[in-house]
Amino acid sequence: MSPEINPFLQSSTSLEQATVTPQKNSRFFSPLVVEGGSLGIYGERGVGKSLMLNYIANPPRDWKEAYLQNHISIFFNCQDTIIPLSISNFWLQTIKQLDRKLEPSPIKDKCRALLTRIDEGNELNHNDFHEVLDVAAGAAKRIVLVLDDFDCLIRTSPEHFDNTRTFLQGFRSLTTRDSNRANLVVATRYSLQELCKPLTTPNYSAFENGFTNYRLRSFSESELLKFLQRVEQTNQPPFTPAETRYIAYLSGYHPRLIQIAAAELFDQRFDIQLPLSDPSSIGERFKSEARPILEGLWQGTSEIEKLLLMLITLQKLEGKVTGARYELRDLPDFLETKDREINELTERGLLIRTQDNPPTWDLFSPIFQWWILKEIESSDPEQLNDRRKVWGELVTQKRADQMGELVKWVKQNPESLKQLWDFVMQMATTGGFPKLPGT
Repeated sequence: MSPEINPFLQSSTSLEQATVTPQKNSRFFSPLVVEGGSLGIYGERGVGKSLMLNYIANPPRDWKEAYLQNHISIFFNCQDTIIPLSISNFWLQTIKQLDRKLEPSPIKDKCRALLTRIDEGNELNHNDFHEVLDVAAGAAKRIVLVLDDFDCLIRTSPEHFDNTRTFLQGFRSLTTRDSNRANLVVATRYSLQELCKPLTTPNYSAFENGFTNYRLRSFSESELLKFLQRVEQTNQPPFTPAETRYIAYLSGYHPRLIQIAAAELFDQRFDIQLPLSDPSSIGERFKSEARPILEGLWQGTSEIEKLLLMLITLQKLEGKVTGARYELRDLPDFLETKDREINELTERGLLIRTQDNPPTWDLFSPIFQWWILKEIESSDPEQLNDRRKVWGELVTQKRADQMGELVKWVKQNPESLKQLWDFVMQMATTGGFPKLPGT
């Protein structure tokens, strides 16, 4: 038996191959054709922001040859590169990254001259990078900064207000100066406008104009099916309809979770050289591999969003996983009062609307339901007391007390976690998950 590379491992898989279309290419690259054009890509953890930035930094041949031949793209992760985090160090690292990429040229000479200033004890700022842009324009080149995890540079605590505003003004000046402008592409978890709200004043707005914003979302059904076709590059047969539905069921169409489920399923099939009659056998391995993603999704929510996710989870499980009754009959009325938060969670893909009238919601994946119960069960008393105080500030005391009792019940009944997991796996063995169109 010849060795085979798992086509769904993160290191061997390009998610953008399933999501990029000619229309999306136009949306991504058109801003970069115009001098000073900029693009802000945002979305939840694991939806493919880093991969998409790498794709933009290394554009397809047709766009490269037609419009981007003279562009020099510098791609790096701000959180991993700007250490320690400071304005001067951002410009230093940016120039270092550009210097490393360049062959001997006047632009490289300018980078070296600026780096010499650092050796002499000076600090760099946006005006120094303007000099680089001027030299690049003289060589008929344009610089494109492609920056991942740009969020880390938007620090909005009061002690950082002035420094952050100064940095963002200088950063934006790369695209608003009179001539020889750069192109910017940044990736963040939330939109630039949302991230910069705390900094906004009547006379200041960091990114209200000039940026084209694009939100990456969960896969559509067609994107899921296209992505899973990668199995056809191997000696394995295509995924069966049951296997495909199981991947969709576990992942909730979240791109990184699809990748994990498909990789685990591929390995399991490879061991037996057959499609799986019972795909639930990958469940435990998937749960372990998905843990960092689930933790990131949970930690990225606000306290009121956590409260809503907990309530919706407990309501959906009432009477199904255990015999418990939580007295949540008035939950729909409460959710109506939190319409903005519910819509935001839905936009980010953490909730799905299951019914319009009356409106009802569910979590995007049963694994995320399990994670939330696990989070409740593993919280220590001090954490729960702190959280209960926060709930009291966000909702009525009656609702906060109700949530406290629900949390207490989950902690006193840890078997509910096992029962939930068994319920999820039972759905898999009985084929109880929804069918996809065309399968």
